[in-house]
Amino acid sequence: MTRVQRLGYLSAQNSMFFLCDVQEKFRFIDSFPFFIKNVSKLLLAGKTLNVPLIVSEQNPSKLGKTVSELNIDHAMEKFSKTQFSMITPEIKNILDKLDNVDSIILMGLESHICVEQTAMDLLSDGKYSVHIATDCILSRSTGDLLMALSRLQNMGCIISTSENIIFKLLKDKNI
Repeated sequence: MTRVQRLGYLSAQNSMFFLCDVQEKFRFIDSFPFFIKNVSKLLLAGKTLNVPLIVSEQNPSKLGKTVSELNIDHAMEKFSKTQFSMITPEIKNILDKLDNVDSIILMGLESHICVEQTAMDLLSDGKYSVHIATDCILSRSTGDLLMALSRLQNMGCIISTSENIIFKLLKDKNI
């Protein structure tokens, strides 16, 4: 990872969005509407700036599909999985073909399971900085969310907010 990546710089041309398991069965979580609002905002910015998007669904036969409020029509890949990390062999192949991508903006749930294991796999590769918008990750319990944020930061993720990430990607008000 370069110094620029460690500092938290982002470029739309070198970034990719990962949307992890934002599915129907999680609607019962109290802060779900706030979370969806922020994820939607970040996805719209990514679509506008042509940031590639990969979407996963964890065991959709049990947890449902990605919630309909999220516009993921522009996703380059949408896949089902049973493992917790989004880094399946197929996704690894996609990443290996995208030489320009050095930053992954990771959002979704649950923060202490699938988001955390995806971040670990991405960071262990050594090629990517991983950016986490605190308002775009969620767990069923606040304790799990807070502990996951602490672990994500300690392992080297860049912790931010959706608005901060959007402005880093924009770089200029005239874009």
